[in-house]
Amino acid sequence: MGKGISDFLLQQGGGAPETISIAFDLLGRGELDAAAGMFQRLLLQTPRNAEAAYGLGQVASRRGDVKAAAKLFAQAVQNAPQFVEAYLLLGNAFQQLGRIPQAQQAYRSGLAVAPDHPNLHYNLGVAQRLGGDFDGAIASYHTAIRLKPDYARAYFSLGNAHRDQGRMEDAESAYLSAVRLQPDFADAQTNLGGLYAAREEHARALPCYEAALRTQPNHLIAQKNLSLTLYKLGRFREGAEATRLALLLSPNEMMIHYQMGEMLYGLVREGDRETAKRYAEGWQQAYPDNPVAKHMSAAALGEKPPERADDAYVKETFDRFAVDFEKVLGGLNYRAPQLLDDALKPFLGERRNLVILDAGCGTGLCAPLLKPRARKLVGVDLSPGMLAKAYDRELYDQLAEVELGAFLAKTSDRYDVTVAADVFCYFGELETILKATADKMAADGLLAFTVERIVGEAPAEGFRLDPTGRYAHAEGYLRQAMEKSGLVPKLFEESAARVEMEKPVPCFLVVAAKG
Repeated sequence: MGKGISDFLLQQGGGAPETISIAFDLLGRGELDAAAGMFQRLLLQTPRNAEAAYGLGQVASRRGDVKAAAKLFAQAVQNAPQFVEAYLLLGNAFQQLGRIPQAQQAYRSGLAVAPDHPNLHYNLGVAQRLGGDFDGAIASYHTAIRLKPDYARAYFSLGNAHRDQGRMEDAESAYLSAVRLQPDFADAQTNLGGLYAAREEHARALPCYEAALRTQPNHLIAQKNLSLTLYKLGRFREGAEATRLALLLSPNEMMIHYQMGEMLYGLVREGDRETAKRYAEGWQQAYPDNPVAKHMSAAALGEKPPERADDAYVKETFDRFAVDFEKVLGGLNYRAPQLLDDALKPFLGERRNLVILDAGCGTGLCAPLLKPRARKLVGVDLSPGMLAKAYDRELYDQLAEVELGAFLAKTSDRYDVTVAADVFCYFGELETILKATADKMAADGLLAFTVERIVGEAPAEGFRLDPTGRYAHAEGYLRQAMEKSGLVPKLFEESAARVEMEKPVPCFLVVAAKG
C-alpha cells in the first residue's frame, strides 16, 4: 500500500521515494520504532508530507494509541484531499473511539473522491449499523457487493444487519453467500449456525460450528455453541468434550460450567456413568474453587455429598436463571406454590393477619397466594437477581438477601406460617435448618415445604445429591429430622412438584407444627 500511494503523494509533498519505501517496509515487518523514526524525520523535513503522517498514524494505531492515529490520519487527508486510504483509516480510528458520526463523515469524504471504492462503502455500512441506521447499512453493503461480487465480509455484515432487523431468511441467504465465497470464514459459519440453532435446527447448526472450529480452533463462541448444540442433540459424550474445550478458552465463564453440569447429568441419565465420572474428575481437579464445578462434579461422581449446597453455588445458579426462571418453570409444569397453598388451607381456615415467611422466595411465585393472609410478608433469598423480580411484585413487606439459616439466627420475628417451596432441595442434612425454622415459629405456627424424594434404596446418610444438583431425601430420614427438630407432621404425602425429561419428579409435600 505504501509504495502505491507514494507515487501520487511525492508529487504533492516532496521527499525521497526510497525513504518512504524503506519506512513502509519497516512498518510491514513490524519494526515500529524504526519506522516511526523515519516517518517523524520525514515530517520534520516536509511537514505537509501526507504519506509520512499516514504511516506514522499506522504506527500509533498498532501501538494502541487510537487518538494519536486519528489526528495523524486527519493530517494526512488535510494535506492530500485525494488520499483515499487515509480517509478509510481515519474512519476506522473514529469507529474505535466510538465517534460514529465522524467515522461516517470520513468514509463519505473518501467516497466523494473514489465513489466506486468497495471498502469505503463497506466500512460506511459498518458505521451506519453501529449508529442504528440499519437500512442505510444494508444499502451500503449491497453497493460494496455490487462493486466487489466476491466480498465475503460484506455478505457477512449484511447478514448481521438483516438479523438485527429480524429478517432471518435474508440473513441466512447472506451468511450462505459469505461461506460459499469463503468456506473458512469462521465468524460467518458461527453466525449461520446460531441462526439455525435459534430455529431449533440443531442438526444444521452442527456442521457450521465444526467448520468454524476447523479454521479457528480457539473460536470461543463457536466452541460454546457447539457444546449447546450437542446437548440439544443428546450427544452428551461429544458435548462433554466440547464443553471441556470451551472451559479451556474461558475458564471463568459460569455459563460454560453449568453446561458441563448439564452434560454430566445427560451422561448419567443415559447410563454412561464411566464417561460422566471421567469428565467430572477432570472438571473437579481443573477448577477446584469454582462453586458449580465443586457441586455438580460431586453430584455426578456420586461421592459422599456435602451436607448442603455451597452459598456461592446457590447464588450463582439462581442469579443465572433469574431472567427466565418463571418461563423455565412453566415448561416444567412447576406447581410447588399451589401445592403448598392447597395443603395449608385446611389448617389455616379463615385465619388472616398473619406474619408469614417465604423462605427461599425466589422471584416471589408464592407471594400472590400468601399475601391475602398476611399482615407481614417476608421474603428471604440468596440471589439478588431473584429478589429483584420479587421486589417488582410489590407484595412483600420485607425482602432480605441472605442465607436462610443466617436470617433465622438474627430475626426477632415469630412466624405464623413459613413456606419453603423447593428450598430444602439444596440442603442434604435437614435437622439444622428445620430446627432453626422451628425456633422462629409462633406457638401455633405451621411450616409447609416440599423436598425431593429418593426412589429406591437410600444411602446411609438418608439423603443423596442427584446429578441435577439437587438433594433428594428418604422418608425415614425426613421424619427423623423433623422429630429431632421438634416438628410434628400434620400432612405428609407423596407428590410431584415438577416434570423433568417428561417424567414427574417425586417429592414429599409436608405441613408440620411445633411439637
